[in-house]
Amino acid sequence: MASPASFEHAKVQSFLLTTFSNFVHARQLGVVLGENAAYRLNEDNVYQPDVSFLSNDRLHLAGEVRVNGAPDLALEVLSPSSRRYDLVEKRINYARFGVREYWTVDPVERSVSVLEQVQGEWLPIQAEEGVLRSRLLDGFWLRLEWLFPAADQSRPNELEIARLQGLI
Repeated sequence: MASPASFEHAKVQSFLLTTFSNFVHARQLGVVLGENAAYRLNEDNVYQPDVSFLSNDRLHLAGEVRVNGAPDLALEVLSPSSRRYDLVEKRINYARFGVREYWTVDPVERSVSVLEQVQGEWLPIQAEEGVLRSRLLDGFWLRLEWLFPAADQSRPNELEIARLQGLI
């Protein structure tokens, strides 16, 4: 059995799952799934990203138990026990099997890396003024401070973020 995620890992994952879901559902772009969704990349690799997006055009890949192919977007919240695996092996395989955007969120370092695949190579999508953006999900953005608020601040709730993103 895998070790359970830390409380902070779980809070960040839940926040991101809801925030991405709100955006994708409001725009009717596809489906956002959590860590229980399995993606079979090939015979040897079945991954369960913490958060994933599967576009409407690729929903036909979803089977009864797993998705037979890669997600369009995969997001991993790093844990000390899975850090190297997420940053090296998964990154290579996600590129190899067609993930278009890969987010890694590091609660320890309080940082986020957003990569897009361009012609088989991962290219960084730089945050501008603390704002993280997706190129795949046009119009999706988050402030880094929402993920990792200062000690005297609190994270805005997901409905407030939906308002700020123009969804409601």
